[in-house]
Amino acid sequence: MSRSIRSKFFGVVLPLGALFAVAAPAGDALAQPAPPPPGYIASYEPVYYNGYAHYYYHQHWYYRDHYGGWQYYNREPAYFGGYRGHWGERYHHWR
Repeated sequence: MSRSIRSKFFGVVLPLGALFAVAAPAGDALAQPAPPPPGYIASYEPVYYNGYAHYYYHQHWYYRDHYGGWQYYNREPAYFGGYRGHWGERYHHWR
């Protein structure tokens, strides 16, 4: 390999390859469950815990933090154990 080709390879191609390797998505490792849609929030009565309204959606309890973003629990707190089984009774049938 000539010196100019080698310098271009190490100067351009190699750094771009490293950049793409770092910036590539990690697949399901970073995947988070989607938060409940607005229609779901409007239809269900929340359960209040630690000062936040919580909603049970797709096997997770969601709440909005003080920044306005959605957070969820990986493990269900013991407080919610009695609510999960009766969640269908809390549905508002007006939608």
